Amino acid sequence: MTHPDTCAKTYTKSDKYRVQTFNDALESENRIHSDDIAKRFGFEGALVGGVVVFGHMCYQPVKLTGEEWLTDNTAEVKFLKPAYDAQYLNIACQKTNNGHNLECHNDDNALLSTMTSIKGAITPDPRWKTAPASTSIQRQEIHWDALEIDQAAPAHNWLPDYDTNLAYAEQICDDNPLYRQGSDSLVHPFWTSRECNAAFTRMFILRAWIHVGTRFVFHKPLRVGQQIEVRTIPIKKWERKGHEFATLYISFLANGEPAVEAEHTAIFKVAGD
Repeated sequence: MTHPDTCAKTYTKSDKYRVQTFNDALESENRIHSDDIAKRFGFEGALVGGVVVFGHMCYQPVKLTGEEWLTDNTAEVKFLKPAYDAQYLNIACQKTNNGHNLECHNDDNALLSTMTSIKGAITPDPRWKTAPASTSIQRQEIHWDALEIDQAAPAHNWLPDYDTNLAYAEQICDDNPLYRQGSDSLVHPFWTSRECNAAFTRMFILRAWIHVGTRFVFHKPLRVGQQIEVRTIPIKKWERKGHEFATLYISFLANGEPAVEAEHTAIFKVAGD
């Protein structure tokens, strides 16, 4: 499926959202987004990226609370089952005493993903101060021994621009004006999540891998035109049911201070590969 000319979405109440998703990574190096490889691992077809589903799930809480959702807020998204190209997602958002709980189902009522957000300032993880590697990394095929825990990668300089940010918002059918304020626009969290994926692929060649969840700490919103330093440290790896997992700690520094932190988790080697 290519991106539709008109976004297929409907709204019922502020706590309900329905949107058609699509696979934006057909040409990705990650072949889990291709039908042939995904089916080889037992899936129905190419997987829609977790970052896309997360982008859809951000629509309601940002719509309800605005910039506040990206300020002193922790959001943890978990992907339980895959979404597929052209599926409709039914996203329910429930307000809690200190945040929001969201669930994303498909039209068969299968629970695909959950997200919990909790409002409140959190002290940045001290790992953001870890000095990045001073020499560049030669990308290699990922394998267990190549993933060195607590070894910082080189820093990456990211300059989010307005046009790309707007394109990403439109890609996931998000019409929020906060992403359409010219030079004062907020960076869409969908793009921030994509940069977490990019942090992984800058380090390694990953032929087929699956994003399973991310814990974000939003200290303050990122804005287009900001010079942002992205720092990455592998902090955990483990094996379960034949799958090999890794978690990266990623900090996004604006003006030398952490604006966003993420713990980004993926299956980097799928069982049977």
